[in-house]
Amino acid sequence: MIRKFSALAVVLFATACVMPPPTVLPGERVEIGFYSVDPQIEWNRAYYSVGETWTIDGYGLQSLRFIMVPDGQSLDQKRSAFGKPLPPDEKTPVFRKSMTPNEVQEFFVETLAQNGWTRTKPARLAPAKFGSLPGFRYPFSMLNGNGLELNRPAYGVMKDDELHLIVYTGTRLHYFPRYKKDVEKLFASIRT
Repeated sequence: MIRKFSALAVVLFATACVMPPPTVLPGERVEIGFYSVDPQIEWNRAYYSVGETWTIDGYGLQSLRFIMVPDGQSLDQKRSAFGKPLPPDEKTPVFRKSMTPNEVQEFFVETLAQNGWTRTKPARLAPAKFGSLPGFRYPFSMLNGNGLELNRPAYGVMKDDELHLIVYTGTRLHYFPRYKKDVEKLFASIRT
């Protein structure tokens, strides 16, 4: 009987310790490096090696990625056990501060292809304001490993030898159009 209560206590304690993911809320400015945005809607927030990712319904369905890549590093930067960036191997596309927006778009598409995305189709690279800075924008579509089609617009700027991208990804048939207007408002809310 004591074992059952002990096991129950352990389970209850463990579930009480699970924290919900941090969230960002509409109306509050969120600082991301040198710029800030207004989320427009509530998002769950997670951090990773080259930035952070927000989602509402799950990362495989839609996500908003805030990416920072320093000169000489890859988009999917690998880190050592101590958190220090590892140098990219010879096959990994690398960002160079001298890249043009066209080359940044190619760098992004090559990285996606190397990570298993197929039929990546970039389109209409165009100048766009990134807050008060001159930046660029390009939409594209692609297929994941399961053949699911996703759409992505990306906004970017190069500042202080770093590439900064905000990329919204969503499944073409439901999640991309569902949050597209909110994401466009978020893009328009960028302050530098």
